[in-house]
Amino acid sequence: MGDLSDKQRQMELGGSVFELIEFSLTRMIRGKPVKGVYGVNVAKVREVVRMPLINPLSSRVKGVAGVFELRGIPIPAVNLAVALGDDHAEPLASQQIIVTEFSQKRAGFIVDSTRRIRRVAWDKVMPPSADAGTCINGMTLIEQNNFLFILDLERVLIMLEFGDAPPTSQGSASRERESYTDGKQSGRGKRVLLVDDSKFIRNGVRQVLLREGYHVTEAGDGAEALAALDRSLGTAQRFDIMVSDVEMPRMDGLTLTRKVREHPGLSTLPIVLHTSLSGRSNQAAGMSIGANGYVVKNDMLTLLAMMTEVMESSEHALSA
Repeated sequence: MGDLSDKQRQMELGGSVFELIEFSLTRMIRGKPVKGVYGVNVAKVREVVRMPLINPLSSRVKGVAGVFELRGIPIPAVNLAVALGDDHAEPLASQQIIVTEFSQKRAGFIVDSTRRIRRVAWDKVMPPSADAGTCINGMTLIEQNNFLFILDLERVLIMLEFGDAPPTSQGSASRERESYTDGKQSGRGKRVLLVDDSKFIRNGVRQVLLREGYHVTEAGDGAEALAALDRSLGTAQRFDIMVSDVEMPRMDGLTLTRKVREHPGLSTLPIVLHTSLSGRSNQAAGMSIGANGYVVKNDMLTLLAMMTEVMESSEHALSA
């Protein structure tokens, strides 16, 4: 596979179907090599390359094999099997590297081989089983009753960089509060519905939102969020804003946004999509179906500013 076209990078409008690159990866399970089938959203992939020369790092983080150069740009090479928990796995000349770009970062993930581009309906993606591993955010049944596991590569990178603590919990709490708010709570008691299938990400974002004065309710996917929104109608617990991920099993963020806009009791709810999917085509897809804002993950300052902006715009429109 070479460079991926813009068409391949785009998720189908409305979010009901997306494309992933299917690849194989050999893991050591109970001391025996087991080849599994995995996938990653095409929208996160720049290209797939043959195994390049990898320059080892003097101070190595477990899972990072080194750095390789791609058209003059240094990119970290992540040994995916090691990053997922295997003790040791030397890169092989026969392997490939999936070069990704998301959450404003580039990385190369070492896999056995890429197989195909597969179209998958979000409602066919199931949440992972309890023992499937924290870096798997979904699975879907494929041919011969095999499962394809959709990897949360964002979580892989966060764990390599920060360990088990979300990045928003790193460092001094007082410094974080100052940098986010300049001493003020921008939430002012507003109610926010936070939607993300990653509990790890939700925990980090929730911490910041609570410090901003928001009342936070969480949902693990679009279906759960839509049910929470329905329950809030006609009560004093209605939400002032929804912040939603895009890639989620059962019901993704684009489908959720479309359903909210079609709902007579929810159509004016401010919505900010908070996702690792960068790029104009992904942002255009979200905005075209009714999102009020689109923010790439790991940029809390922009997320907080966007939330304030879209709520103020909504209040102004309703009062006009």
